[in-house]
Amino acid sequence: MVKNRFIWSLFNWKISVQIPFLLFACFAVVICSTLANWQWQRAQLADALFQAYQLQESRPESVLSESPEDYQKVTLSGQVKNYYFLDNKIHQGIGGWHILAEVQTNKFLVLVNLGWQPKQKKLVLKMPLPEYLEVQGLIRKPQAGFMLQRADLDPNWPRLMQQIEIPLLNQHQKSELFPFVLYAENQIGQLIPAPIKMENKVYMHIGYAIQWLLIGLAGIICFIVVSRKEYKENERKEKKLVA
Repeated sequence: MVKNRFIWSLFNWKISVQIPFLLFACFAVVICSTLANWQWQRAQLADALFQAYQLQESRPESVLSESPEDYQKVTLSGQVKNYYFLDNKIHQGIGGWHILAEVQTNKFLVLVNLGWQPKQKKLVLKMPLPEYLEVQGLIRKPQAGFMLQRADLDPNWPRLMQQIEIPLLNQHQKSELFPFVLYAENQIGQLIPAPIKMENKVYMHIGYAIQWLLIGLAGIICFIVVSRKEYKENERKEKKLVA
């Protein structure tokens, strides 16, 4: 053993291991293994969500209840109380907004995604919404993503949203919105419906998991090859010195 280096031997097969290189290789393998496990977990979640989506889509429409399931097919009717614009929505390569309407039913105040309209110069509807709506579609609980700042710090919020944050809307409007959003499948006026469509991405995530495992395996092989090569070079140098 020399400074920062030691010899590993297995069945008389030896490699020269440098401690910094070993630590780096171990760190890389741990990172790759962690990312592979993360992608595997995402694959399991994606498969579970897709199975739930398929199950609910195959069921007949039902009346909205107090405790529905994600992707449940429901129908509702009620009065339009308010509306909002959901930004950065693309349809056939054209930028626009999704129109979200607050619909008051007999029991609930529900946020309904009525569909897409092209972006206007001003934050206005292309056509006025009817006072009373009857819609059917799938419901889903919105998941707020990461934002650099609170949505309510935007002067255009809540009329213009970057994402749906029902608790924040409730706090601002002093209302009690239903925690799920209905994605309408029937057309309202000239709005183009934006129903929930889901693909099973389980194989994509499994592919990513395998990719990270292969990268980790490649790192191990590279470590062994380099260390073996270094051992042979050091052995040749020592033989020359002895000679």
